[in-house]
Amino acid sequence: MAPAKPPVSVAKSVPFEIIRAETTLSKYPIHNLVKGKPTTIDIRTVDRQGRSIRWEVSANQKYGLPGQLAYKLDTLVINRQIEESGQPIPEIISLGSLRQICQALGLTDSGKNKKNITHALQQNALTGITAWLRYKGKDKVEHELKATFTRYNVIFTGQQMPNGHSADGVYLILSQTYREVLAQSPTRPLDYEYLKALTPTAQRFYEIISYQIFAALKYNHSHARLRYSDYCLYSAQTRYEDLSAARKQMYKVHQPHLKSGYLAQVEFEGGFDQEGKPDWIMSYQPGPKARAEYEIFTRKRKSRNEFYSQPVIDSSTLEAELMDEEVPEEENLFQQSLAWDLVNDVLNKMRRVP
Repeated sequence: MAPAKPPVSVAKSVPFEIIRAETTLSKYPIHNLVKGKPTTIDIRTVDRQGRSIRWEVSANQKYGLPGQLAYKLDTLVINRQIEESGQPIPEIISLGSLRQICQALGLTDSGKNKKNITHALQQNALTGITAWLRYKGKDKVEHELKATFTRYNVIFTGQQMPNGHSADGVYLILSQTYREVLAQSPTRPLDYEYLKALTPTAQRFYEIISYQIFAALKYNHSHARLRYSDYCLYSAQTRYEDLSAARKQMYKVHQPHLKSGYLAQVEFEGGFDQEGKPDWIMSYQPGPKARAEYEIFTRKRKSRNEFYSQPVIDSSTLEAELMDEEVPEEENLFQQSLAWDLVNDVLNKMRRVP
């Protein structure tokens, strides 16, 4: 008989540790977060001024589109190391050894995990991005990004560094385009320990909905709202046109946030998109964890570590989720378009779904 699985979550106090994430490229998807469902990431839409936006992700033929492990590496390990490197952001970023990367991800130090991490880093490094977009920088000036680029090269232990020396660990060489965006882009705070505890799809949802949750709390709105189609587009998820299928899909995404207290309530308000396809506005009542985040993030003097009592997903559950994928195993297809300025118009036309 197989041993009983550990509980999905346990209540305990965990560090509320802040990580600051850039707000330009992170709005758009790069990774395939659903196993076994190939997708193409190709977004073509317009901004509020009617100007074209394009975001296309091109996987390397040998290594495939970055998947769940590559996503965790980017958001938990690489983003943290970039943040801690300070300003100006250096060209070379040290990630430590593969063993240290395993530790940072909460994974067992094993040959299989190291092999999978190596493959995921290669996927990230060799994935191309074509971006046409504009963003407001830290200097309050509008910047334009119109380029095809990769974000970084990866050098493994024993390989040659730019200075000719042999690498004593894993290093990234950031591309000029990526460094420029990182240097100019505003950042926003997220709960690092919460990110670590979440599965990849639940984590991506947190990254997306936290914008709306923060705004709802700032302006004393009772609920934050997110269009179902926009969630699917900006998380590279399959979009369903049947409400029961959409609810089933979102149940797995919402549950960790309801259990943690980040969300207090979820409702679906039904209607149609501009093309007449079924769509829903998902309405979220912020929970005590979301309110605690808002209070900490808006303090004039922030401590890097705070504490909040919340259920945490068991680390062994997360490891099983990540390491269940075999190498190679990526590719996913999908399309997106965001139109936040149309939400109010859409809401006026929608009826509440029972």
